[in-house]
Formats: sequence, structure tokens, C-alpha cells
Amino acid sequence: MKRISLLLTFIFLTIGQFSFACDCNSQEEFKKAAPEAEFVALVKVTKYLSYKNIYGVESPISMELEIVEIYKGKEKRKKITVWGGDVNQCRPMLNKFKENQYYVMALSNVVENSTEVKHAGEKKSDYFIAKCGERWLNADIKKKTTTNWMTEEVKTVSLEEIKAIFSKE
Repeated sequence: MKRISLLLTFIFLTIGQFSFACDCNSQEEFKKAAPEAEFVALVKVTKYLSYKNIYGVESPISMELEIVEIYKGKEKRKKITVWGGDVNQCRPMLNKFKENQYYVMALSNVVENSTEVKHAGEKKSDYFIAKCGERWLNADIKKKTTTNWMTEEVKTVSLEEIKAIFSKE
């Protein structure tokens, strides 16, 4: 009886772990994943704003972005706050983004009172990066190019080509 009890406990704990994990419907490249986002822009990471202990490491969970050029959506502010997270939140860890570096990012609006796991301090005017699919590209502002990160074959694409994806909408 004790073995059955231990086995059932193990099964329920294992199921519990998987029920909180992020479930992505697709892992599409930027060209297909980004148009789903409300806001797409060439941005510069100016600074990390807040940190949280994730898996025993102080990790950035929000960052300030300076908008360089908007490709999709509307935003009047020059600087915005973007939130990340961990695997359970279906958001990427922000430590992969470097301060003073440029990226093309496809962002979603934070929705107040949603059932999605959020961080204290998130506001309706903030954004987050969805984890499913390629939602950001590394950008070289001097060469005016981007590079992907998701596929094994690295592709370099001009910023003009990225911008053209959204001018057709």
C-alpha cells in the first residue's frame, strides 16, 4: 500500500509540474511569428529595470527599451517597459538581451487582470515578449541588418526587408 501511495504522489507531482509549463503551438521564424504581435519595432535596450530570483539567480524581469523605428502598431512614447519571465510564463528570460544593443522585437500588450501569470508592477501600458516563435532578431544598426537566432542556419536580412513585411499589412 505504501508503494502505491508513493507512486501516486510521484505521478501527481509530475503532472503538476507539466501543467505549469509553457505550451507553444508553434516555433515559427520571425517572418511568420512577428505579424501576430500588436507592436513591432527596432529598439535599443537602455537598461534593466527590475530583477527576480529565478532558479536561484537574480535575473532581470523588466527592461527599458528606446524605440528607434516602429514597423507595426502605434506608440507615442520614446521609451517603453518590456517584461520577460521564465519558462512557466511563456516569456523569455531577459538576460539574453544586452544593454545598449539593438533588436527588432515583436511585442504584445500587457493585459491587466488577465489570467496570464504576471509580475507585480506590470501596467497596461507595458509590453511583454511572447516565447512561442521567433519574436526578436539581433540588429546591427550600422550595417542595417538583422540576424535570426532560432534556426540552425543563420540568416542575415536587411532592416528594409523586415520593414517590408509589415508595410503589406
